[in-house]
Amino acid sequence: MSISMHLDEYMESRGITPDDTVVVDDPCSVFDGRVERSEKLDNPASQLPLPVSGDSADEESERRLAAAEDSLKKLMD
Repeated sequence: MSISMHLDEYMESRGITPDDTVVVDDPCSVFDGRVERSEKLDNPASQLPLPVSGDSADEESERRLAAAEDSLKKLMD
């Protein structure tokens, strides 16, 4: 089951009709209906980190873990 199915059931049971109308909250905002293409969205695999192996994988894991720990410590302070 997906989250959206639960949301659809919830909305339907309460008589809520989905509406994707854009409400402009800033007079400088312009919504003309165009959709911009993104290279990142066209090829999501290009955003994946390159695989590493052996000792460099362990070093990379330790580096990421240390960075995450530092980020958490900053958030907790």
